[in-house]
Amino acid sequence: MLGTVSSSLISVVLLLLASRFLDSRDSDIFSIAYALGQQFFVLGYFQVRNLQSTDVKERYQFASYHNTRLFTVFLMILTSFIYTLWQGYDVYKSSIILLLVLYRAIDAYSDVFQGLFQQKNRSDLAGKVQFYRSWICMLIFAIVLLLTNSLMVASIVICCANFILTFPLDFRNCRLHFSQEKFSPKLHDDRKNVYSILKNSFPLFLNGFLLTYIYNEPKIDIDYLLTNGYFSAGVQRDFNVLFMPVFVLSLLFFVLRPLTTQLSIYWNEKKFTLFFKQVNTLYLVMTVLGVVIVVLGYLIGTEVLGAVYGIRLQEYKLPFTILLIGGILNVFALVVDIIMTIFRKQHYLMIAYLLTFAVSKSITLPFIRDQKLLGAANSFLISMCVFYATSLIIYGVVKNQEKRKK
Repeated sequence: MLGTVSSSLISVVLLLLASRFLDSRDSDIFSIAYALGQQFFVLGYFQVRNLQSTDVKERYQFASYHNTRLFTVFLMILTSFIYTLWQGYDVYKSSIILLLVLYRAIDAYSDVFQGLFQQKNRSDLAGKVQFYRSWICMLIFAIVLLLTNSLMVASIVICCANFILTFPLDFRNCRLHFSQEKFSPKLHDDRKNVYSILKNSFPLFLNGFLLTYIYNEPKIDIDYLLTNGYFSAGVQRDFNVLFMPVFVLSLLFFVLRPLTTQLSIYWNEKKFTLFFKQVNTLYLVMTVLGVVIVVLGYLIGTEVLGAVYGIRLQEYKLPFTILLIGGILNVFALVVDIIMTIFRKQHYLMIAYLLTFAVSKSITLPFIRDQKLLGAANSFLISMCVFYATSLIIYGVVKNQEKRKK
């Protein structure tokens, strides 16, 4: 739990450090670079962890998962390089983006070892790796920025530090606790298993990639408009700060996750009355929390964020509130995703992901061009309304089907 929260909060802390120690231009570059790093991380991660951590019968050996991760990380780095060339960024901006993508690629590689630890019922080891890696990287980034005020130097150092941490945290723990596991790269000889793992993981990967892109769509469009002179420096940083609490809202799910475990038990034991009562309780708790968060966000949110990040945000009170409402709807939709997973019908939600992606892609750029950050907030809210409404409709149809079966 602590490791997961630390890993999730690192983007909050790194953006805080960038906004405090760097000028507006470098803060903008860091903001989009880290967002792109997260987008490409989904490709490197490929949702293989979900398959690996539940593969208790060891259908695939660790070597196959390791080979698969090497392949997806290679794809992650290659596509990020192609992307920077395609966008026509200058050398400085391209370098920062590629360094932060490489930093996240090392995280993606580390995850295959954490998946092994979880598979072997040693989630404590996975949590420790996440905890130490996150906090050491945050401290190093802070110290280097404080000493140099250079985003380039800080990006190089944090990337190297993350690579070095792989040896004591991942390799050492693997050899110490699971010495029988082999992970020498033999991608060509293992291509059949690699293909099978990729095939089984692809639906979850596509969902994750689309959802992350929907989150990043406003940032990518702001970057495009910023590059073409529509906005002044600092807009990307401001939006990322405003959007950060929306991302942190997903941490609500870690607090509520024990309830979802109980849901699975009720469903498997055919205690359907208790199951749907628990679902209603879950939504009631989330609704109350959501209302409290939105009200507090409207009253003091921009003031608190401005004080913490050292920038003026009071003019964005309305966009921030709209983003929070969108974030709450996103969490609601993710709960539907969990329930559909319990039903073993999560593949139906592909319709919701694809429709939301199409809506976000079509409205975000014109909204931002016309309304600036208010447009970014409005487009995100509309996208999340589509996401939640579509997910809810699919859930309703499947729930009725399941009830008829029982």
